[in-house]
Amino acid sequence: MFTLAFGSAWSGIRRGILVTVLASAGLSINEAKAAQASWFPDTPSTRSYTWSYQTCSGCREIVPNPAWARMATLAGLQRVRFMLAPDELAGEAYSAAPDVVVLSPATLRLESCQLAFVVGHEIVHIAQRHFDEDAVALSVYSGKSANWTDNGADAMQLVDGNFGLALRVSHLWQDQETEADWVGALLAAQASGCNIESGAIAYLRRDSDSGGGLAASHAPGMERMRQLLPFAEAAQRLADQMSHLSSTNLAGLRIIP
Repeated sequence: MFTLAFGSAWSGIRRGILVTVLASAGLSINEAKAAQASWFPDTPSTRSYTWSYQTCSGCREIVPNPAWARMATLAGLQRVRFMLAPDELAGEAYSAAPDVVVLSPATLRLESCQLAFVVGHEIVHIAQRHFDEDAVALSVYSGKSANWTDNGADAMQLVDGNFGLALRVSHLWQDQETEADWVGALLAAQASGCNIESGAIAYLRRDSDSGGGLAASHAPGMERMRQLLPFAEAAQRLADQMSHLSSTNLAGLRIIP
């Protein structure tokens, strides 16, 4: 999830891996091979913007759980910064350009597989460059020239107070949230041995009626669960390969002074 005007999420569109491909591909989890997972979607070729992250008020950087680092590697990312928010006022979790995942104290108290799904979901937003895709879409729908700015924040500000623009790009946000759900669930499976039932479905069941509405990024929880079911078998295959490892836990989580 991303925080925007109208309470929606920064998002982007990336579909195209068939369940049959996921089920039949060689899904190796060789820990010594620091490479993107073979099944992970290709990164969109969207133009790149300049982004600068201003640390949220009261946030502190945390050293990631090893499973979070594995998910980042599987997503092809060299770097993800993890921050701990002081409360839940900005939501349970969100990602910020170019490489930041912010988690709330309540999120860190989730059962391990639910937490892995949440982290995986946010990592997908970063890996698939949803920030850049949104900046392009908002610029185009606003009638701006292709190179009117190199600053992503300038493009994102176009939606502030503009409900009509938010409605026009809401389908994009919704598609990106769907992608972040199923790819994030697969990351949690390969990195933490979490199947969809123990991770994504268990997390979404907590408040299955949440989401939806005009210009909303997330579909209602029940719809999100329905969309995840076709990926259950692929996730189970990945989780089975991790059966020799313990589930993700918070042992060793350190706060960086």
